Amino acid sequence: MKSSLPTPAELSLFEEANIPQPWFHLIAGSKPLVFLMENSRLFEVSPDLFAALAIGDEEAIAELREAVPSAHDAVQAWHADAEPSSISLNLAQSCNLACSYCYADEGRFGGQQRLMPIEVAIATIERLIEQAPKRRVTIGFIGGEPFLNRDTLYRSVEYATELAARRGISVGFSITTNGTLLNQSDITLLRENAFAVSVSIDGGATMHDLHRTDHRGTGSFGTVVRNLRPLLDDPGRARIAARSTVTRSDLRVLERVEALCAIGFQEIGVSPLRTSPDPTLAFTPDDWSIFLKEMIRIAEAEWQHLLKRGYFRFSNLAIALKEIHRGSCRPLPCGSAANYVSVSAEGNYFTCHRTIDDSRFALGTLTEGPNQAEREKFLQARLVDTQEPCRSCWARYLCGGGCHAEVIASGRDGCDYIRGWLDYCLRYYDRALSERPDIFSSPHNELP
Repeated sequence: MKSSLPTPAELSLFEEANIPQPWFHLIAGSKPLVFLMENSRLFEVSPDLFAALAIGDEEAIAELREAVPSAHDAVQAWHADAEPSSISLNLAQSCNLACSYCYADEGRFGGQQRLMPIEVAIATIERLIEQAPKRRVTIGFIGGEPFLNRDTLYRSVEYATELAARRGISVGFSITTNGTLLNQSDITLLRENAFAVSVSIDGGATMHDLHRTDHRGTGSFGTVVRNLRPLLDDPGRARIAARSTVTRSDLRVLERVEALCAIGFQEIGVSPLRTSPDPTLAFTPDDWSIFLKEMIRIAEAEWQHLLKRGYFRFSNLAIALKEIHRGSCRPLPCGSAANYVSVSAEGNYFTCHRTIDDSRFALGTLTEGPNQAEREKFLQARLVDTQEPCRSCWARYLCGGGCHAEVIASGRDGCDYIRGWLDYCLRYYDRALSERPDIFSSPHNELP
């Protein structure tokens, strides 16, 4: 080795100073790695070449460019499908819990409590299936708490299944629930219709009950676990995942995951709180570095599980690694407005489930359907190569620019965290690919 490897801070300075719109990223560690952004490829290079790239040596940069084919056509601008192939129905803009941090105002989104009429659900489902651009559609049920509108849920599933069968289209279902209202009939519905079930649960009893209470202030943990037990023990065709919200009152992640694994969840994800009616619970700029350490701590703990069992439990890590493995290269963070939209209880269309009743994200009405021109306008204004600071960020095609709703509501103070997490995940991926390449072809690790 002719020169020592640079520190991550030195790499950051190099990138900011020398590559206004970088096309590669250097990853320091036990192996010198180079990540090519435009088609998400990871290479090991010689220490000498790595060191030369780190100081901006023009010959070294030219050598790297010559060694790999140009990938400028690898990044495709997303366009809105003629019609969405995925929708979520806000069945109940109401909730039986009063979680202290709820961004959705218990599903009301600043309005009155209401339930989606069956006529609205049927009309929306019919439009989705009749005009689907693909041979598979997905329907999500969300709230508030969707089981507050149980009759519309059941009838929607029955109607969608029958209509899809007549049209020769496959239909998938998902639901996000707090789990407190589940009964045996609901569990049968979820099992038999292969639902992807996302349960909002924040860890063990102490963590969960701190913020997730009913309207009398009583914690909901015991009820959730009791109601979920039959489904966790025998999911049938359903797929069950836990989603835990991390507030700044307790930034620990490993403890949450361990508690949820002990309950019986085999797929667990966490989400940092960016927006909240209680500003003392939402992340501040100082929290992100602590959260990154917590994320790395759980990822390292998961490494031992991965070696022994060969599958992922921590979905944040699993998703990142699977996206890297498949060469994900996206100019937007998700399918919001492109192939996915969300429908309010009244039947109005919005870009996603986080933007219900916000006129800035409105896309159409029940009568007109989602307007393609509005969807296209929304997407083109948010491509990572057309906005700052995304266009000058090395992580832009893995990140996609961040959640549209959260960026508008709370800005981009988490960008350093995202870069740190993705840098770590790239090194983790190299390690996993070297020691357990089989995990990337295991059916157990298939993502929904």
